[in-house]
Order: sequence, then structure tokens, then C-alpha cells
Amino acid sequence: MKQTKLNPHAAAIMVNRYSIRDENGSPVESPAEILMRSARVVAEAENNYGRGTEGMLEIREKFFEMLYEMRFVPNGRTLANAGTKYGQLANCFVLPIEDDLGKGTHSIFAVLRKAILTLQTGGGVGFSFGRIRPKEANISTSKGKATGAVSFIKVYDTAFWVIGQGGGRRSAAMAVLPVWHPDIYEFVKCKAEEGQISNFNISVGMTDEFMKAVRDDADFALRHPEGGELYKMVPARELFGEIVKYAHKNGEPGVLFLDEANRHNPVPHLYKLEATNPCGEQFLGPYENCCLGSINLRSHVRKVRSMVGGKQGDRYQIDWEQLGETVELAVRFMDNVVDVNKYVAAVPELEEAAKQVRRIGLSVMGLSDMMYLTEVRYGSQRGQELASQIMEFIRFHAMKASIELARLRGAFPAITGSIYDPRDLRWSVPKPLVRHTTDFGRPNLNWKEIVSGIKQYGIRNGAQTTIAPTGSIATISGLEGYGCEPVFALSYTRHTREGAEKEGKEWREIYYESYLFESALKREGVPKKERNRIFNEVRQNGGSLRGVGGIPKKIAEIYVVASDLTVEEHVRMQAVMQRWIDNSISKTINFPAEATADQVASAYQQGWELGLRGMTVYVEGSREQVVLEKKGPYETKENKQVTSKELCPECGALLRSAEGCTTCPSCAYSRCDK
Repeated sequence: MKQTKLNPHAAAIMVNRYSIRDENGSPVESPAEILMRSARVVAEAENNYGRGTEGMLEIREKFFEMLYEMRFVPNGRTLANAGTKYGQLANCFVLPIEDDLGKGTHSIFAVLRKAILTLQTGGGVGFSFGRIRPKEANISTSKGKATGAVSFIKVYDTAFWVIGQGGGRRSAAMAVLPVWHPDIYEFVKCKAEEGQISNFNISVGMTDEFMKAVRDDADFALRHPEGGELYKMVPARELFGEIVKYAHKNGEPGVLFLDEANRHNPVPHLYKLEATNPCGEQFLGPYENCCLGSINLRSHVRKVRSMVGGKQGDRYQIDWEQLGETVELAVRFMDNVVDVNKYVAAVPELEEAAKQVRRIGLSVMGLSDMMYLTEVRYGSQRGQELASQIMEFIRFHAMKASIELARLRGAFPAITGSIYDPRDLRWSVPKPLVRHTTDFGRPNLNWKEIVSGIKQYGIRNGAQTTIAPTGSIATISGLEGYGCEPVFALSYTRHTREGAEKEGKEWREIYYESYLFESALKREGVPKKERNRIFNEVRQNGGSLRGVGGIPKKIAEIYVVASDLTVEEHVRMQAVMQRWIDNSISKTINFPAEATADQVASAYQQGWELGLRGMTVYVEGSREQVVLEKKGPYETKENKQVTSKELCPECGALLRSAEGCTTCPSCAYSRCDK
């Protein structure tokens, strides 16, 4: 087994975030013990399928080896809760809300209770408020007027804030309102004043009808939730302009393309998809939940000796064989999580929904690290093709493993009537957005094997892949690029309170410098004094190499960061991966500070046309309280001040926007912690 040595910073984060604690609240586990506990608990599911003690122990060792080598890292709830009194291992939930104050099981306040119980175990919850009657609608029983969807979002937000004061994890929630809802204008601006509805992300559920009306400059119908009667007609571009205006201002609302999501809904006979988890990568049905875990792509790159420019040198190749093995073992791990998860006992619908479809969310992290090592520019045509080839490979092996589990354990119970129904198979092999013409050494994939396997055995998991935020687990894995994102900055000043008191200061400065970039400079023979000069200029340049002199041309071309990419490159990178992802993707589309609202609008149109299922945008420096933190907390845009609300609530460092989420680069705190 390859020993993975965490750096002290990563090890401290892992212990602080995921260790079991004693009665005094002190951590009692090492990183290896955390991983062994997780592997042991998850492997216990093998006992359900006649593996016997010996077989279970063999799988446990394989799980531990995979985790210890950081080839795959499960979501934060699995690391933190496995083997504890909670034992709740899922990160993502969606709860349904009906237009009823308290009579039914799906009523507004009955669901609020269920949501609070779920949040207390560390899960994030999404809701569609689309069934709530609009503001000023008549209430026949009381003869009064309805207060509307946004008023109940505020009620939920207040309740979540109160619960969060108890010292647990900060609540994470998603509020979705369909674009046809009469309260949509109030909804899109409900977070315009920063600090309002702070426990929720908000997203508009866009429809094809609406996007076509925007394209054609036509009117669009707002409708009553109950019965669908016409409320009023509005100019589609006017409403779209409001959505764009507030997204341009502070990154919210995000958008979800509901019709595209439902075209890929694996179980349309059970429900229509209406909402996602807090970071938008998991569309889920009523009471559905999903365990997540991420393949560390950087750990599947190997160094080889070869002739480079007539001399012996090192280069890096993707280890496709090992990647396939990791994917297949990770699928087994996550299917086991569905079984060993201790669902919230007071909400029995959660376990029933999870085991009906057995969704898993196999994700990736370190895509940009892999591209740095293999000398492929993120966002380029070649980069788009490599991302597409990688995600196709992962989807293939995830499905292959899920079919094998169906052979051994049975298909997911709701498979009859689904797109995977062996007697009426409606699933078909996806088509790549870009042609696969470059030889990256990838083995051939026999998709006919997958089709025939489903027809014979079905498939174990109704959904297999996603791309989730990975703030905490990417940090402890030593990665420079989170999830599928480009690297944020090659160097920046990290401000921390840790150790500052000893120096008589409120803050202590630490320079973060990209290990991969420095290694590339060393390979090119750049001396230390020159490297120090380069890193200093990079920090002054917002983390980018643009305009920094003395960098070998090849390195300058490959080592791009998020702000170097065009908006189209961001969108297309998400789109090429989406073709192979059966759920959705959490990614931020970064815009420069000078970007206009029209450019945001064009990106939304492009994303819809390319088949994205959701989008999050961020215009650099747009948030009044969240100033981009590449230089430090006291260097802000003119007339803007840093307040405590833009600082990490756990360590005081500045937060950053990436992966459709907000993450601390210092301690790995994340509002969408995976």
C-alpha cells in the first residue's frame, strides 16, 4: 500500500473536521484512524449479501487502502458520522412542500420540522417552493390574503439560523422557485441585500418554454401553482433581465434548467424533478438523498521516464487502469453506504426513498491538477476533449460496476418503469460534445457491453455520477484544483489568526504557492531567486501569470487559473463533462470585474443550448461583502470595506467563490461541505 503523508495543515483540518471527540470536545483520532473507521463501517454492508467474515474483511482492506492512498475520498458526512450515534452518511436531501400550513405530512411546518431534524445530522436540504400560493392570493378558510412563497423561505431561514446557533454545522439549504410562479419577481431579488436569507442558496427553475420566449422576445405566462390557470403575461426578456441583473450583482439567483434535468430523470414514473441539494449538483425527488464521494484524479497520474528534446526526462501519463479500478471499487463503497446509513428515524420517508432508487453521486476532484501534470491547458480545445474522455471513462466504469452489483445483489427496486427497465430499455449511450480524436492512452470502451449488461441484470444504482463541491476533502487531499474547477490562483496571501497572537497581531500572513507550478519551474531550471520573484509578481497579479515575465512559454500556456479563462471556455468545459454526468455539476462560471449583465445573459443562453442542467455565475468583486481574496483582507475595491460577513466563521480567513459554493482556502470550511 502506498503511504499517503498528509502535510501538517491538511492533517490538522482532517482531524478538526472529522474526528470523533471525547467528552471535552477534543479530537481522539488520527487521520488514518478516521479513514479506518469509515472503511470498517461501510464494509459491514457486505454481510447483507452473504460475503462472510473473510469476504467482508477483504473488502474492508480494499476500502481502507483506497482511502488511505487518497485515490477516493467520501463525502464529509461519511467521514464524520460513520460509526457514531448519528450514523447519518448522506450529504444531500430534497424535501417536498405542499401549500398547506400544518395538516398534511408535506405541509409547510411539518416539512420544516423534518428539515431541522435532517440538518442536525449534517445534511444539506433543498426545497421547491413552487406549490405555495402567490402573494395576495385569497385564502378561503380565513378570508385573508396569502403572504407568498418568499415569506415562507424567510420563516425557514430564521428557523435554520436559530438551530445554527447551537454550535453545530451551519445549515445549508436551497430554495427553488419555478420561473412561471407569480412570486418570481420578488424571489429573484430576495437576496439583493446581502445577509438576507443567509442560510439559503436560491435558484430559478427555468423551463424550455421560458428560454424560447426569451430567445424570440415573446411574452411568457405566469401561472397559479394550483391548477395552472393564467395569472398574467409578462415580457420574457424583462423577467430574464431581472434574473440576470441580480445574478450579475452578487451571484444569485442561480439557474436550474428543469426540462433538461427531467429529460435525463432516470425514474420519470416516480416523480418530476423540481429541486436540488444546496449546491445544485444533485437533482433529487421527494425525500430522496444521496451519498457523495470524489475520485482524486491527480493520484491517477504516474511519472514515466522518456526522451524529451533529445534528453532523458520525466513526463506524466494518466494511469487509466488504476483509474478504472478505483471507480469500480468506489461504486461498491457508495452502494454500501446506502445500506449502512442510519437515516433520520423521525423521517422514515428518507430511507424508503433512498433504497427505492439507490442513487449514488460519484464525483471527481483535481481535474486541473491532472491537466497541469499532463501539460494540457484547462479550457482549451484539447482540455475540453481530455475532460470529456475522462468523464466518459468514469461513467463507463461506474455503470459497469453498478451492473455487476445488480448481478450480485439485485437491481434497484424501482427499476420497472425507469429508463433502465431491462424489458423496455430507454437509456442510450451519451454522445460527446467534442470529437474524441486525441490519443491520451485511454483504453477502448465497449458500450455494447453496458447495454447488454443492463438488459440481462438491470443496474444497481438509478443514478451514478455527479460533480460536487469538494472544498474540505480536496484540501486534505493536497489538491490545488477543487472538483472540476480550474485552479483559483497560483499564489496568494493567506491570512490566518492561527499563531498571530504569539506575534502580537490580529492576523498572520502565510504565502500560498502552487507546488505543481514551482515544480514545473524547477524542471525548467529556473533558479530559486527567480522563482521567488515570479511568485511575488503572481501574488500582485491576482494569482495569474498574465503579464508576468521570465516564465518559459510552455509553462505559461499550461498554468492558467480561473480568471484566465474566457466565459465560453468555462461554459464549454462544464458542457463537455455534463454529457457523461447523469445528474448535474456544481461549477462556477467566473466573469471578470468589468463583465456586463448582457454577457451573463449570453452565458445563460449558451449553457441552455449546450444542455447544462444548472449554472452559477460569479462576477469578480461583485459582492459588496465578499471581496475576492487573492491579495488579502485589507486590499479591496474602492469604496468597499471588508466586514466579518466575508470572513470564514471558523478561522477568520477570507472566503472565496468556487464550485458553485463558498469555501475557505485556509481551514477548508465550506457552506456546501462535502
